[in-house]
Amino acid sequence: MPDLEPQRSGGRVALVDLTGAEDMTAALRKLQDQWGPVAPVDLEPGVPGWLVLGHSEVMEVMRTESIFARNPRHWREQLPRESNLHAILSPTGRRNLYFEDGPEHRRLRLPVDEAFASMDEVRTAAIVRGVCNGLIDAFAARGSAELIGEYAAAVSFLAVSGMFGFDQQQGIALLQCASEIFGHGGDPVTALERMDRIVMDHVIATRANPGPNLTAEFIEHPNFEDDIEIAHTMVIAICAANEMLITWIAATLRRMLTDPRYTGRVTGVRRGLDDAMDETLWSEPPVANLPARYAVTDCTLGQAQIKAGDALVMGVAAANNDPRVRTADDLFEAGNQSHLSFGVGPHACPAKRPGRLLVKIAVESLMKRLDLRLTDPDVTWAPSPWSRYPAVLPVAFTPERTAARTPARV
Repeated sequence: MPDLEPQRSGGRVALVDLTGAEDMTAALRKLQDQWGPVAPVDLEPGVPGWLVLGHSEVMEVMRTESIFARNPRHWREQLPRESNLHAILSPTGRRNLYFEDGPEHRRLRLPVDEAFASMDEVRTAAIVRGVCNGLIDAFAARGSAELIGEYAAAVSFLAVSGMFGFDQQQGIALLQCASEIFGHGGDPVTALERMDRIVMDHVIATRANPGPNLTAEFIEHPNFEDDIEIAHTMVIAICAANEMLITWIAATLRRMLTDPRYTGRVTGVRRGLDDAMDETLWSEPPVANLPARYAVTDCTLGQAQIKAGDALVMGVAAANNDPRVRTADDLFEAGNQSHLSFGVGPHACPAKRPGRLLVKIAVESLMKRLDLRLTDPDVTWAPSPWSRYPAVLPVAFTPERTAARTPARV
């Protein structure tokens, strides 16, 4: 058995190199062939951790918070000030459901579950369609667009921030913060601080003047002890939703434009779109590497000897392609819902239904309105250790004569 202890001797593959690989599936398979279902990796240069690659092993980590905790106080790593991992893995003084376990997690999770469960889907759909049509109007007369910066990133964040009652200017500011937090350039630590200020100001303003939005529902919920908990919960909800949605939208659009099974379905797209969305959840999960859990005690996972305080990242992309749960037979795979793109266990995604609604409207609005043609098939992946989506997605189409010409890139 190979020595699986992630020592600081170097030579480990970095997460960002896996998500940025030309063929990520092949890179992950090579790693698993070398190490088995749990591999030593670099979370960033010089910061060791584990990438859990096997489907059953990822499920074990997700479900067993008594051994694999979310609270970063269990992590024995001391990050340097300049590390880009602070905002994602060990932010200071965060009080929200993401970084808590057990009863405290359940207390902070309940308001989120109840808010999303009670969402008015008709009103939500109207918000999303309004955002989509406004963004499409901005480039429809031009006959060309770049669908990541001008559409996917904008629609996901403006729609989600709109559900919380933020206006468009606030939404654009929050989007820039979230992009830096998830490693797409800038300083994640200062970006998180800026985002905290924007969200706290909004909580205070909403408390003084409530409206029909998720922020007002959070304010009214008795489980939150103060506005800091509300603001921190909103930050994690908005950031997590944006990163997942932009990736899901981008990957689904690319599939609809390049996969021969979907390229002929521009009209009557509803059934084909559902298929494309589901296949994307399997093959290109919105969060390829889900951060992070911390071992509470020494344990064995797969072939790896995990030490108390080790960090584990859940390789959702690898787990979804584990041959133990997925075959290459499309007919056999019909209806298979055992992918881990939404997680399992106490920290599973609380917004699967509204998330799917938003992605479907975003892709459908674009595909039904414009006859899109991808103008550059070569893909450069947006740099992030956590998610994988095209940095750009340039398209051409027949211009709309009546569309507005106001630029909408954010």
